[in-house]
Amino acid sequence: WTRKTSAFSNTILVYLHIFLNHEEKFTTVTTPDKKVSQRIGLRLRNLLKLPKAHKWCIYEWFYSNIDRPLFEGDNDFCLCLKESFPNLKTRKLIRVEWGTIRRLMGKPRRCSSAFFSEERTALRQKRQKMRLLQQRKLADVSHCKDLPDEIPLPLVIGTKVTARLRGVHDGLFTGQIDAVDTGSATYRVTFDRNGLGTHTVPDYEVLSNEPNETMPISAFAQKQRPSRFQNFMTPPRLTYPSATTPILMDNNPLISQSPWKSKLSGAEGDTLGGFPVKFLVQVTRLSKILMIKKERIKHMKDMNSEAENLKSYSMPIGLEFQKRYATTVLELEQLNKDLNKVLHDVQQFCCKLAPDQGMAPADRPTELRQHCEEEAKEIVQQTNSLRDDQQCVSNPRLKHLISGLTALLLQIKCLAEGGDLNSFEFKSLMDSLNDIKSSIDPSNLK
Repeated sequence: WTRKTSAFSNTILVYLHIFLNHEEKFTTVTTPDKKVSQRIGLRLRNLLKLPKAHKWCIYEWFYSNIDRPLFEGDNDFCLCLKESFPNLKTRKLIRVEWGTIRRLMGKPRRCSSAFFSEERTALRQKRQKMRLLQQRKLADVSHCKDLPDEIPLPLVIGTKVTARLRGVHDGLFTGQIDAVDTGSATYRVTFDRNGLGTHTVPDYEVLSNEPNETMPISAFAQKQRPSRFQNFMTPPRLTYPSATTPILMDNNPLISQSPWKSKLSGAEGDTLGGFPVKFLVQVTRLSKILMIKKERIKHMKDMNSEAENLKSYSMPIGLEFQKRYATTVLELEQLNKDLNKVLHDVQQFCCKLAPDQGMAPADRPTELRQHCEEEAKEIVQQTNSLRDDQQCVSNPRLKHLISGLTALLLQIKCLAEGGDLNSFEFKSLMDSLNDIKSSIDPSNLK
């Protein structure tokens, strides 16, 4: 963190300065100057191939999403200046005045083992506070005065990133996030370069290739209250499709010729290894559908890259390519439908095999939604009964609409108080919203 100026770093900076100055003139200079710039760029590239030069660039300019606001914000001197001299507004002081201010602050001890150990400990503590804020596990922000005003949001699956690898392949490589582990503060990154594969990388060595969203630290100051419906832990008694029901397929000419339909067959019996064969069949179907979906997603990624190449060369996209792309999209849509059905079947068996484990995650939002609707009806009925006859709402459709909108607000409030959100809870919100849309006039949808 104490940047040392050396002959090596000065050499790199000189090359960068010369190269950038020549690069700015590419559009106006003559051909000989371009050749000179190309030679300088080649020398710079050869220099950066050296391990020490490569690492120096990483240490100097590579900051992860979680470290960027910490290192690129105000330094310790600026923070001490704000605390010790809050009325000092100007920064245009003479050298003697700056020297007086430094003497009043005291002389810090730097570049000692104790200093570096203390700085690393402080950095780890700041990172941990930011992680707790990102996970909504730290409601009291009074202990976060040492953090920046804007907190970056955690990266999500599918984000294109640049990550630092150590060991055999030491350096920076591009890839894509495939999994997020908040417990160990790591990302599972699949790298684009052949032979690298997938690695677990700590969050302080992962940088998003796209601008990362941030949130003001004041937004985390809201008190986290326990959800009112966290005690509803009885096993669900909902009706699911039977495990013996075959997976339904749409009569679509493109999907009917798909090769993955033949992979979903399985035999049924009584028990196997202490588990019902019907349950094992559904688990096998679930595993196969997930494997096939992964293949189709990879195939779509390849076609997206092919389409981008065609577009970059201004080449037309042929009808055969469009047909293959449409077939893949329809297959993914059908796979998602079948996946949802099999998940419900597996969930039903899990509730029968282990009813003491509580409500399944997919059923809790449904239960919460029902309770919100009941509470909304009571609120609307009670509020409407307290009003005058001229002001009360008598139209049953309007009362139903008001109850639905109130239930939607209650549902959002309960889910926000619950902390961690998942896809099932977001789906329950969309289901509530779609029910409201279906009950109103089409001209009011917008």
